[in-house]
Amino acid sequence: MRKVTGSLLAAVALVALPHMAVAQRRAAGGGGGAKNEFGVDVGAAFGHVGSGWAADCGTFEPGTPVDLRVGFVGRSMSIEPRVTLSYLSQGGGHVLLFTPDVNFLKPMGRSTQHKGLYLTAGAGVSFISASGASSANQFSINGGVGTRMPFEDAAWRLEGFFRYSFQSGPLASGYNLGVRAGLSLWR
Repeated sequence: MRKVTGSLLAAVALVALPHMAVAQRRAAGGGGGAKNEFGVDVGAAFGHVGSGWAADCGTFEPGTPVDLRVGFVGRSMSIEPRVTLSYLSQGGGHVLLFTPDVNFLKPMGRSTQHKGLYLTAGAGVSFISASGASSANQFSINGGVGTRMPFEDAAWRLEGFFRYSFQSGPLASGYNLGVRAGLSLWR
């Protein structure tokens, strides 16, 4: 029960962090509201399971996971919580992954928050539930490079990313290298 409670508190903290930062910026800046970026992405990734596993393994996940994100746009950087939900079924069993994470996006050069090149870095935690096994949690860090291409009042967003997951109890360390494509809308 303590493990579940601790994991839930960590997820809430990851999701609440951007809200607290935006509230402090509004209080310091005299009430100017920030614009929000809402988006959904699909992706494909190659994964490699490393230390802590019986054998080195590679995986490929096409078209999954689906990510939902909300960006809180600042003057020089955006804070973006992202939620990923994956369900994998194989041989009568299943694995359910719920991964909230928080990323920071920094436009590069003459890019803006609505178009052009950006760099991203962040951290998250995966809540993993598998049939026939106990649930577990795994901390990860990630980074990437992407671009936004304006399309009417929205923007297409393409991103290459790298995620490293740390060894945690029965879970082996590993990494994912992949791409995401999605659509962004602003409010």
